[in-house]
Amino acid sequence: MSEALQRAREAIAHFRTHLATVVLGTASTEGDPDASVAAALLAPDGAFVIYISGLAAHTRNLRANPRASVLLAADEADMPQPLARRRLTFACTAHPVARGTAEHAALFAALREKFGPPLDVLAALPDFDLVRLVPTAGRLVLGFGAAYDVAPLDWQTVTPLARPAR
Repeated sequence: MSEALQRAREAIAHFRTHLATVVLGTASTEGDPDASVAAALLAPDGAFVIYISGLAAHTRNLRANPRASVLLAADEADMPQPLARRRLTFACTAHPVARGTAEHAALFAALREKFGPPLDVLAALPDFDLVRLVPTAGRLVLGFGAAYDVAPLDWQTVTPLARPAR
């Protein structure tokens, strides 16, 4: 394996290991964009799991338009060059998880284990939805000229992007 591919795999492993929140990109039915942050975990099948309030614009957007983008980005403080910030993005499709189902119980228990007692407070609020964001495409950027397509569900297949001809 090339050194560049090894660095890409290490960056992906870091994002996977340190996942706690995602930057969520959604759009309203009118096409108005919205960016927000949501606590997240990675389900065994590769979906991002978020628990979001119905009062938030991103929840309304996902109910009307299930297409979303998830961004994982390296800490700016760790990046000597902000323009070359490491990031991993996924195009996703949102799938709500119905309350009262075994899937909801299992995913909520995993969120509770990861984020602790604050989830108990949120569970009592009727406007919160559990949503699975299923990745359909992934892209890793490690810096200038270092971009890769990433297999969306297992993050294992990493393919360098070809530079466009000028």
